[in-house]
Amino acid sequence: MAQDVGKGGVRAASWLAVPMMLGAMLCLTLLDSVLKHLGAAHPIGPLVFFRNLVQVAVLLVVVRASAPQALRTPQPWLHLVRGACLSITTVFITLALTHLTMAQTYALTFSAPLMATLLALVFLGERPRAAQWVCMAVGFAGVLVALDPAGAISFAMLYPLAQAAANAVFYVLTRYAGQREGALSLVLWAGIGAVVTSAVGLVAFAPMDAHAWGLLVAGGLAGTCGHLLMAGAFRRAPTAMVSPLVYSQIIWAMVLGFVLFDEWPTPHALAGALLVAASGIGVVRFARPS
Repeated sequence: MAQDVGKGGVRAASWLAVPMMLGAMLCLTLLDSVLKHLGAAHPIGPLVFFRNLVQVAVLLVVVRASAPQALRTPQPWLHLVRGACLSITTVFITLALTHLTMAQTYALTFSAPLMATLLALVFLGERPRAAQWVCMAVGFAGVLVALDPAGAISFAMLYPLAQAAANAVFYVLTRYAGQREGALSLVLWAGIGAVVTSAVGLVAFAPMDAHAWGLLVAGGLAGTCGHLLMAGAFRRAPTAMVSPLVYSQIIWAMVLGFVLFDEWPTPHALAGALLVAASGIGVVRFARPS
């Protein structure tokens, strides 16, 4: 009987990961909405720095209270590089969102897990299965659909692709760093690395009013909650169960894009996002057991 209760508890913890991951994607999309709004009127460099600073301040409080051992790391230089990747992704996602709709931006940034799979092949020696290669081909076809080659091609479409590339490097470095450290430590030290590397953006600092500061702090808190919820979800359930829920972000993007910015997703952006999301789910589902 005790064993049955234990299994039930494990199943309950696993399914708790689903709303946690959905909530994480909503929080991160709210952060992106704030950056989209503020990036249209303020220099991006300071926005990135203070967004990261809010996250690190909150995480330091959380870590000191719940996991003080996470304040120490055996690989600070690796986290500095991870932080630089995180800063770059924030810069490019903000640039993308200020020039493109949220739906098209996410349709293109969704290619990050596919790029990460290729990078893991090269640098970590992970060998994708034949089915994963097929899924990746479908995913990159989805990127082409989202780009809408028959329509107006703009330079701004390179921004979400650059964000996806930097994010893919971040994923691979995190997977490598995760062999020696826990999730909370990884989130904290990536944020510290991002604060250090994004400090260069302060050279473009310009005064902001109280409303803008309030939005930026709120966005930073939303992003922090998103990362903590995501880390919790991955602790409670297998990667194959949690990772596909990342693509729920396209739903949040369409809803918030319509409500906040009066945006309608184009058929090409929607079709491309669905193809890339389906391929990403396939890559996870067909992954070899670790």
